[in-house]
Amino acid sequence: MQPNKDNAARSDVLVVDKDKDSLAGLPAVLREAGLQVTHVKSHDETRATLSQMDFSVVVAALEEHHAQKQTLLKVIKSNTPETEVVLVSRSATVDAAVRAMQMGAFHYLPLPENPADLVIVIQKALEKSLLQQELLELRHVLRGQQAMPMLIGKSTKMQALKREIARVAPLDCTVLIQGETGTGKEMVAKMLHRLSLRSGKRFLAVNAGAFNAELLANELFGHEQGAYTGAQRTKAGVFEATHQGTLLLDEIGEMPLGMQVQLLRVLQERTVVRVGGTEEIPVDVRLLAATHRDIEREVERGRFRQDLFYRLNVFTLHLPALRERVDDIPLFCHYFLEKFATSFKKDITGMEDEVLGALMAHPFPGNVRELENLIERAVVLCDGPTIQLRHLPQEFHNAPVMSPHAAQTDEGLLPLAEVERRHILAVLTSVQDNKGQAARILGIDRATLWRKLQRYGLEA
Repeated sequence: MQPNKDNAARSDVLVVDKDKDSLAGLPAVLREAGLQVTHVKSHDETRATLSQMDFSVVVAALEEHHAQKQTLLKVIKSNTPETEVVLVSRSATVDAAVRAMQMGAFHYLPLPENPADLVIVIQKALEKSLLQQELLELRHVLRGQQAMPMLIGKSTKMQALKREIARVAPLDCTVLIQGETGTGKEMVAKMLHRLSLRSGKRFLAVNAGAFNAELLANELFGHEQGAYTGAQRTKAGVFEATHQGTLLLDEIGEMPLGMQVQLLRVLQERTVVRVGGTEEIPVDVRLLAATHRDIEREVERGRFRQDLFYRLNVFTLHLPALRERVDDIPLFCHYFLEKFATSFKKDITGMEDEVLGALMAHPFPGNVRELENLIERAVVLCDGPTIQLRHLPQEFHNAPVMSPHAAQTDEGLLPLAEVERRHILAVLTSVQDNKGQAARILGIDRATLWRKLQRYGLEA
């Protein structure tokens, strides 16, 4: 029986070095690259470590005829299919590599002279593993197995945002959530509520920009019977309705100045007075505020009260726009495609690369909401197994297309051809221009490598 690892910690890389310290220098190289690494050297140590922790990537140096090689691979892929396994051996053969890949190995390659040569392969395996983990979480959401609202994203900015949410959620302080329209501000607010000590109480959201001052006061504070024409009975406002819970004031940057004064008083006194009433009613509410505006600039322009800004700005979360995290677009596409294909009962399995490329090149002024609408429309129009470019609006048909596999650098997102050229050059440099070794690392034959070298002008 396998140990229960439902609550197991997850680390980046497990290095299994049972081949005479062949990978002794690899852990240090990986740690320098910012990865969490665990290093084991025996069968018992490997088994114990795998029973206690999950890993995104396992790198194992094993003798070619080691009987436990296939066993290790089977155990890992059966228990955690999203874990990628890289096998290295002093005497790797084509037959052994084929068998390993058929069993689910990410790569099987000869032991390099310099462990640093493995880093590129390991980073690619890590990217694939993280994508699989994220997709697994998304499927749990679609199947109703996860009630917690979840922010989709594996990009650096989104991982940092998730850590900030987890840190501030239990603290019961006011949080200001800033981000463009469609970035998921209300979802962040719901996550803060679900992770807080008030999670068992009510969560309500009010759009502060959707009402004039009189209607907003009635919505927030309620009214007494006879307070105005038509007020036939007493009505509690949302502050009372969310007592001991969480209230989100969305688009607070649109709130009229007169209402800002009343809100400041509620935050200071922890009481509300209904419209037309005189009694102060105690309220215990955690307030979250969201806006697409730059509130500090609004304060400078006199459109937002500085004292209220200080009250709200105890902790600020900044949500990145979708164009700032292009790497997350494929995840959203997978999620929305599966969601709407299930909803509309259509057998759609994916989308063509040019569709994904067109979406990744789009600036998305409407952010995630705009992308969701595009995928829903495409699913409605699609009658085949894959989404095609013709299923997107006309504006995408002749628009620039980005490679779905482009890499992010200081120069921006690069075309796939340039990414491939640079990667081949880096591999050649790492093996001192040894074409045979470079081809094995790249996973192609020498003839294919020669053609690519000719194409990119790398062959003298």
